[in-house]
Amino acid sequence: MGGSAKRIFCITEPGPLSGLADGGIHTIVYRDVAAVVRDAVLPGLPPTRQDLVEHLRVIEQVMARGTVVPVGFGAVAATEEELRESLLAPRYDWLRGLLDHLRGKVELGLKVMWRDLAPVFAEIVSERPDVAALRAWIAARPGTNTHQERLRIGQMLAQALDGKRLGEAQEIMAALAPLAAETRTGKLLGNKMILNAAFLVAKEREAEFDQGVAGLGEERGHRLLIRYVGPEPPFNFASLQGAGAQPNETSLHRSP
Repeated sequence: MGGSAKRIFCITEPGPLSGLADGGIHTIVYRDVAAVVRDAVLPGLPPTRQDLVEHLRVIEQVMARGTVVPVGFGAVAATEEELRESLLAPRYDWLRGLLDHLRGKVELGLKVMWRDLAPVFAEIVSERPDVAALRAWIAARPGTNTHQERLRIGQMLAQALDGKRLGEAQEIMAALAPLAAETRTGKLLGNKMILNAAFLVAKEREAEFDQGVAGLGEERGHRLLIRYVGPEPPFNFASLQGAGAQPNETSLHRSP
């Protein structure tokens, strides 16, 4: 195995991996950290969706056995020696610290969206006399050129919607963040999304966190759509993007 390229799935602690879906999965160990890998050929075939599904499945299976630092899909080391010399040995203290920090914790994800924007815009009109007055002014002049006024009211509504979105997100984070060890917020996708967040939660507080999300659903479910997922590998808190890389770095090889 030592002379083969290695496709890297995650970093964990040494231990048996028997029973994984792919019997070719094995570890490369340095002191008390281990890279979970499978032999690969360089250059490889273009990756498929099934390859990505397998990558995530292996990480989840290892996570069920212990703590993992996920490695981004497609990271490959040319040899076992390169993996040890470029990742495990020079990053040992950092990886060891990550494993210690992540032990006993899980990542939980939350995406929150408006169910329907029409009632939200109605709220804005009822709360903003200036918006209501301009809207009435435009409605009273259907046959005249109101292009500039329509642009202006569009900008006012967009700004007010951003304010409501921020307020909702802050209230949700204020309720849930105290239950988590760490939080991350991601990019909002579309004008209906309010919050895209990940939470690193100690396993002993997972039920409490579940209850917190359920409470938000009961309180706000009439206006918000809440999508709650997990436990998941902690990609938002400890993912390596390439062998030998700290988060947001890439080094060594990426499969095509």
